[in-house]
Amino acid sequence: MSSASLLGQLLDELAILWVVAAAFALWFPNHYLPKFFQQKRAFFQVFIFVVAVLSSCLALVQPAFNAFALMTLGVPAVVLMFSELNRCRNLRVLRLGARCGAIWLLAVACWINDKLFCETWSALNFPYLHAFWHVLIFIASYTACVLFAYFDAKNQVPEQHPVLKFWPVDRYELFGVPYVGLSAFSPLTVEFLSDKQHFI
Repeated sequence: MSSASLLGQLLDELAILWVVAAAFALWFPNHYLPKFFQQKRAFFQVFIFVVAVLSSCLALVQPAFNAFALMTLGVPAVVLMFSELNRCRNLRVLRLGARCGAIWLLAVACWINDKLFCETWSALNFPYLHAFWHVLIFIASYTACVLFAYFDAKNQVPEQHPVLKFWPVDRYELFGVPYVGLSAFSPLTVEFLSDKQHFI
């Protein structure tokens, strides 16, 4: 394998590491944080940033470390997601969580197969498992980010009535792109919108 492809693979995996780290920093539920970090959320975010920088540096020195760092962050993220799903009663959110977990498991299965049986799959003219890993982990990561954004909105701004929606057609859950919408407007938003109507 050439050094260019190793560098490309490392950059791909570092990007996944940074997505997971950013998600932790943004949406890690306050009620699971130690008391110190609950009062100083910015310190928790700095801590996550430092861990991500150190992990990136170690991965540059020893690329195998990146896989260890990904699993060290990935497994707790999945456990945390399912603990939040256990507190949720919204069936649409629960279905998305189940799909996210299934895609994550499939991604990890592709990654393990690629790592352990790369030569076997190559001999069968099927060298695509690592590519499948990247596509599946992207979908799982995006879906997990949407779920954690939903949980965060439910905890931080429940008066805005956050709802899980799907683009382009809301009723197509399986093939739509999930996102979090706010179904209630704040008084400032209503005032802003009514002011804009005067200009039209």
